[in-house]
Amino acid sequence: MKIPTIHVIISSILILTSFSGCISSYGKEYNTVTPGVLTVGITPEMPPQQYYEDGELKGFDIDLMKEIANNMGLKPEFKIYEYGGAHEALLNGEIDCLPSMTISPERKEDMDFSRAYIQTYVVIAVFENSPYRELKDLNGKNIAVVTNTYTEEWARDYLGSINANIKSYDSIQGLVSDIYSKNIDAVVTDQIQLDYYSKQKSFESRLISEKITIEYWAIAVKKDNHDLQNEINDALFELEENEALYELKNKWYD
Repeated sequence: MKIPTIHVIISSILILTSFSGCISSYGKEYNTVTPGVLTVGITPEMPPQQYYEDGELKGFDIDLMKEIANNMGLKPEFKIYEYGGAHEALLNGEIDCLPSMTISPERKEDMDFSRAYIQTYVVIAVFENSPYRELKDLNGKNIAVVTNTYTEEWARDYLGSINANIKSYDSIQGLVSDIYSKNIDAVVTDQIQLDYYSKQKSFESRLISEKITIEYWAIAVKKDNHDLQNEINDALFELEENEALYELKNKWYD
């Protein structure tokens, strides 16, 4: 029996529409380093954001990026770097993104950012029984920072006027060790990091001045990768809407 031409056309339209629906329902194509994978650069020496515990990666950033990858229908993969190495890896196209990066005008020249999801502050802290009370007291003193971080950039830009000796450390652990050895007089860090180590009783501290500069943390992606940037923003918005982001903040930062 001959099938009427109009029926063939309608059937073809239905098949194509159904096929397009399957593509929409079962995933999108993303501009990622590895198809089907969200490759995340991390430096697991920054608790509570990223760290190892009993050989397992833990922290706010680990949980957050797993949630985002799952929302996008991608598999999360974490690549480990030393301080500064992940930044270079992003610029070189080795990874897709970097979580909890401080947004700054200088960094925006090299990379793009998602919507901000964490607010914190740059702080200058001194330690138990320190005689220093004001910023001017740190003239010529040893001030510690972690290398290749926004707080290091800030310290070198803004503490030069007091002739401070900025000492850069490759890890927070090394910095804390020198605190106990009394090789440093103060530290420039962010409020979240300071609160974490205070709760861990690593050291007693007080601020040399009030919160100085506000920081906004976001997820950095390679410059002009707007498709990935937009999809990460959509995922973050959904996590905010269903309060999953609030729960993660409460778990790791409160």
